[in-house]
Amino acid sequence: MAEESSAADLREQHAAADPTGVAATEVPPHVSMLGDDAHAARRWATSLADEGLAVGFLGEENEPAAWHAGPLVLHVGGSLAAQLARLRALHTRHPQRPLMVVVRSLRDLDQVLALEMGADDVVDASLAAPVVAARLRALWRRAAAAAGGGAEREPPRELRFGALRLRRLEREVLLAEAPVPLTEGEFEVLWLLASHAGQALSRREILKRVRGLDDQPLDRSIDSRVYRIRAKLGDGQGGAARIRTVRHQGYAFSPTGW
Repeated sequence: MAEESSAADLREQHAAADPTGVAATEVPPHVSMLGDDAHAARRWATSLADEGLAVGFLGEENEPAAWHAGPLVLHVGGSLAAQLARLRALHTRHPQRPLMVVVRSLRDLDQVLALEMGADDVVDASLAAPVVAARLRALWRRAAAAAGGGAEREPPRELRFGALRLRRLEREVLLAEAPVPLTEGEFEVLWLLASHAGQALSRREILKRVRGLDDQPLDRSIDSRVYRIRAKLGDGQGGAARIRTVRHQGYAFSPTGW
């Protein structure tokens, strides 16, 4: 219970310390993980998900293509020395992606070795989840600024989740390679939700971000659009909805199950 309170306090202090509001509204990065102990890595990843980060595992079949530019996390439960070749290969294959290494009982030598092999940050596995999440966001911001010379990143041309494909320039949605006839407004809402896969967006936030929608607090047009999108995608028929209604928040797009 004490740990939960301290995590909440950290988040409140972080938000209060940022007068620009950037920390509260920035798009969280999609984090791809891998580790030498899959069970331990998944347990650790859950704490990051609780901090609002969408976390997947590198190389899994259901890892969305949209995640392929986000931060990488190598979770090391055993000896770091045994993972140095893997770390170097990750850095070589993904030179533009921020790379964090997480080590149990971190030593000074571990930090030196990991940084020399290409890591951008090295943390102890016991570090509080809000601090780790903040460091990952900071790594992502710096990488985005470096890639675009400080300019905003161009959205991806395509998002892919299993059999579902969204093509931004063509304004086209394909499900099992069959076209799904969405209106422009429906496509905008679906693209926004899919771009923030795993994250709940409020109705008000969706209204603000989607072009052509009025910012009216009581406007329920988003509900109608989501209802039509679900119907056209067959979402929820014979199984759990993949565009979920999150009580008191809004909607969340699941990156899996498509």
